[in-house]
Amino acid sequence: MQNTFIGTIEKMVGGVAEVSVTTDLPPIHSVLATIDAQDLFEVVEWVDGNKVRAILLNNSTELERGSKVYLHASELSVKVSEDIVGRMFDLFGNAIDGNSFKPTDSLPVYSFGYEPTTTSSNKPKKKGQILSTGIKVIDLLVPFRKGDTIGLFGGGGVGKTVLLTELIHNIALKDHGFSIFAGIGERIREGNELYLNLKRLGVLKNTALYFGEMDKSPGARSRVGLSAISAANYLRTKTEKDVLFFVDNIFRYAMAGMEMGGVLGKVPSELGYQPTLSGELALIEERIRTTKQGSITSVQAVYVPADDLTDPAVVSIFSYLDSSLVLSRSVAEKGIYPAVDVLRSDSIALDPEVVGQRHYDVATRVKEMFQRYDELSHIIAILGIDELSQADRAIAKRAERLQRFLTQPFFVAESFSDKKGAWVPVDKTLEGCERIMRGEFDGVELDKLYMIGSLDNVE
Repeated sequence: MQNTFIGTIEKMVGGVAEVSVTTDLPPIHSVLATIDAQDLFEVVEWVDGNKVRAILLNNSTELERGSKVYLHASELSVKVSEDIVGRMFDLFGNAIDGNSFKPTDSLPVYSFGYEPTTTSSNKPKKKGQILSTGIKVIDLLVPFRKGDTIGLFGGGGVGKTVLLTELIHNIALKDHGFSIFAGIGERIREGNELYLNLKRLGVLKNTALYFGEMDKSPGARSRVGLSAISAANYLRTKTEKDVLFFVDNIFRYAMAGMEMGGVLGKVPSELGYQPTLSGELALIEERIRTTKQGSITSVQAVYVPADDLTDPAVVSIFSYLDSSLVLSRSVAEKGIYPAVDVLRSDSIALDPEVVGQRHYDVATRVKEMFQRYDELSHIIAILGIDELSQADRAIAKRAERLQRFLTQPFFVAESFSDKKGAWVPVDKTLEGCERIMRGEFDGVELDKLYMIGSLDNVE
């Protein structure tokens, strides 16, 4: 740690300080501090030979023009150790769960966490085996592989956070290594609920949480994701285990960058987004890597403003994804949860060479049936199902039953739904879909297929 006097704050606007420097200019990404380190800044720009711009990394009400600034650290770092699991931290790696924490290492948040060489020890591995989630609609239609990056898209109130929490729980049940959660722009209430839920479900012991909440400065919100991915790389390398990296919400990371870009005077691009959006996303996304030590599999919630998947920030995220899981408001309105839009969700792992021929065939037939049902739904809404041909009536009837069968009670929602959570193996999901598409359940009431596990639960 260094405490060299650098200069004084000349101007402060929207979480960005302009510092008049009386010494050599501090390095980009170095950390500046006011006296007693009450306020911390990251240097992001050299203005000229004697000024720098720095973003505030904590909330402050005490700053004023003329405040003295010191060099606190040569680069922004996060404190870590192998004991971070089961704990909750801020972007610096300071524990925020009320318990003491003794770090053993300090990692630069802009480091990739691996040597960019092609030696056998560091050469990236190919994407790994299928990662079973126990959630029927995901395992069937949007399968995950170890090392994949998955986007969880949806507008407000369609169940992104609940589904993300269920994935943390279900994957931890099968001991797939450790989970790192980055809460970017989370409400304090949501972060607290997540912590307590994971604790109640018994999976907190395998999870480390990093938060830059909604009330924090845009600097804190934009850097906490970098701290979390640094911790994920650290755990993967140290423990040589697979790591799950969850983000809620990557869109708010882009929004924090937009706020800072405006204050820094960057000329906005389409819809007001910062021109550096793609580069900022790459800082996180390019570091999600699978190496010889283990894989990092990432599931990222993506808020979709006005349910518009063509929003520039949303489109920028698509290019990094192996799978896209789209949650639909129209599906949620029918009480179908998880509210997955089957026709707009896809995965590159849904390939016969990856999941097997039977799985691929069943998934393809299910999608075809939903596609045909979507085409028929307009006729049904206007004229009624009785006006359809006998073949189309059978398709509509079976699609409705498939839709109900692919709902599922969640472990994380047991206290709200009064239904016991269900883990469903892939084989049971495939068997259930095959039986429904063969017409074995045409005479069964829809309610009996709603919010169940496998078809073994149907009386």
